[in-house]
Amino acid sequence: MSDSKRDFEFLSDPKVYEGVPCQTNCPVHTDVEGYIKFISEGNFDAAHRLIRETNPFPAICGRICQHWCERGCNRRMVDQSVSIMQLKRSATDYSNSTFKLPEQRYNTLERVAIIGAGPAGLTTAHDLAKLGYRPTVFESFPHPGGMMRYGIPAYRLPREVIDFEVEYIKRLGVEIRYNTAVGKDIQFHELQAEYKAILIAAGAHKAVHMKVPGEDLKGVYHGATFMRLVNLGHSLPPMSGKVVAVVGGGFTAMDVSRSCIRLGAKTVYIVYRRTRAEIPVNEKEIHEAEEEGIIFRYLEAPLEVVSKDGVNASGLKLIKNELGEPDASGRRKPRAVEGSEFVLEADYVMPAVSQAPDMSFITGKSGLRLTNWGTLDVKSDTFETNLPGIYATGDFITGTRDVINVVADGHRAAISIDAYLRNTRGEYKVEKPLEKLNSQVPVKKAEYDNIQRHYPENINIDMRLKTFEEVERTYDKQDAMEEAARCFQCSHTWTYNSETCILCGNCVDVCPQRCLGMAELSELEFNRLYNENIGLTQQGITGVEIDRDLCIRCTFCSQVCPTDSIDFTCYKKGSKTKKGVPEGSK
Repeated sequence: MSDSKRDFEFLSDPKVYEGVPCQTNCPVHTDVEGYIKFISEGNFDAAHRLIRETNPFPAICGRICQHWCERGCNRRMVDQSVSIMQLKRSATDYSNSTFKLPEQRYNTLERVAIIGAGPAGLTTAHDLAKLGYRPTVFESFPHPGGMMRYGIPAYRLPREVIDFEVEYIKRLGVEIRYNTAVGKDIQFHELQAEYKAILIAAGAHKAVHMKVPGEDLKGVYHGATFMRLVNLGHSLPPMSGKVVAVVGGGFTAMDVSRSCIRLGAKTVYIVYRRTRAEIPVNEKEIHEAEEEGIIFRYLEAPLEVVSKDGVNASGLKLIKNELGEPDASGRRKPRAVEGSEFVLEADYVMPAVSQAPDMSFITGKSGLRLTNWGTLDVKSDTFETNLPGIYATGDFITGTRDVINVVADGHRAAISIDAYLRNTRGEYKVEKPLEKLNSQVPVKKAEYDNIQRHYPENINIDMRLKTFEEVERTYDKQDAMEEAARCFQCSHTWTYNSETCILCGNCVDVCPQRCLGMAELSELEFNRLYNENIGLTQQGITGVEIDRDLCIRCTFCSQVCPTDSIDFTCYKKGSKTKKGVPEGSK
């Protein structure tokens, strides 16, 4: 039996990665430093396997993750963060020839129904299957992936990448029933009668409207609806030579606009009510869109979709904005400039402002309780609904978010469902004490602190404008290894023994980052006397102090310390002990 779920519980303990901000920032707490070290050694297969311990979609997240890990990377204090997301992609792309999918499993524990084959539902199915359960996923579309497939275009996420990840999950013992809509092809009460637990993870596929006049005119396509047509290969409106106005500043707006360019549109505008500084997508996405000819119109807001014939949209009536005080999100709130209305002519208007869950299959007969806002009422820590054994998670309860946070929800949902089902089968406990290892910091590449961040290449711009071929390339192997060598290996934490320190100052002298400093002798003397008077051991002021944010783990300080008062301590996971293994486990 695999302990993936228990591993995840263990990884929730912040002591495991104290001082490793990349791992702390990652919503699923992947061992970033560990897999980057493997890549620096050229062992892409080991890196892939390590990532997959906490993330069932490594190849996908290597392309579309919001890389929260990079925002905590200590390398940023020197120049730029390590390109962690791109290295994740390198680990998966360069291990294709050696990485083996698991043998097909046939599990024996309870059956669990999961509604939706998106990242939340598939993650929960993945975890439950590894624990020996028999998950069945009900998917209304003909293929798996949810918004990863039907919201994100192929030029960002190739379909074969999704198919590979899902095949891995299926082999763990997960069944997926396609073209099966709950509420239409099978009723919710039928699932309740047949399965021991149910997870609702149906995503947020329903487009949110702007709620302005003219939004029902012909030629208005909402972002989520349009991308679904594109990704399903269904009949699309003719784009050749047309002008398109896309409303919104998120990734859906970018995907819609860049897809329209590839479909032959002459001019594509993105209309955003704030400035470039407030737009929620990253600078790279904006830059690539501008390269492809998309025109950004900032500080403009829609008032009405206009029509010259009363049937077809002919443009968008806009009003200019200025920024006021910050709103609840911290961004400055746009406010209309009186008398600044004008019409932007366009053949198609495509609002891409937000998406919401489709609640139509949840009727009053289901007994599920809703909030005052019409969403499903669940406990935030366990995802339990008011009905025993029924859970809901992911975008279905929050609205659209990035994939890795939804994956984290899927892990937590699996923990809750497993705990619920185990109540009928006795207790199960895994003990994994922390081990404190006084280990040497791994040898680093010479001049590693001067290696500049590597950037992957994009395909030729002419190709980008004509096809949905993936835009961004993988690092070549040498670049991936060099980028990985930029990692400081922050799990090795600077430690100091003040009792053996002789205050020679060698460590301060050799520190290249000037992150070490010595206290004044007067401060040390006062501190010693103060603590003797109150009967305490020395605390507070110490001989040598460090600014940990600036430390690059070069270890020069420990190498020149004549009394071995400085070391680098590494915390690693300890051994695990099983008690009361559940019935039916492998």
